[in-house]
Amino acid sequence: MKPKLLIVDDETAIRQQLYWTLCDEYDVTTASDFPSAMRHATHFEPVISILDLHMPPVLDSPEVGLRILDYLKEQCPSSKVYIVSSDESIETKKACFRQGADGFLSKPIDVEQLLTTVRHSTLGARLEAA
Repeated sequence: MKPKLLIVDDETAIRQQLYWTLCDEYDVTTASDFPSAMRHATHFEPVISILDLHMPPVLDSPEVGLRILDYLKEQCPSSKVYIVSSDESIETKKACFRQGADGFLSKPIDVEQLLTTVRHSTLGARLEAA
């Protein structure tokens, strides 16, 4: 059984790229906004989530992404959540880690770095379960 992975990003092209990059090794589902992210987190129960911060309706702020991060950590406390964002300010990174983010990756996404990070997380989760 493949580990479950949730991708939350409002940009269709990024969701599709990440889906096709990860779907061979992971059971991947995607969400494009706060309500669909809540539904997927509740019903799909991902082991790993990849989350964009700047989501509608407030695209110029990480507010919605941080709300999604809170919800993911509340619903799936043992799940790893990796932030993927072009907003690399110290304040934003601190806010993400304060709210439970497990890592921060920059946009544009380095696919090899993402794969390494996700594989490392799932390996750690499998070892903990054994």
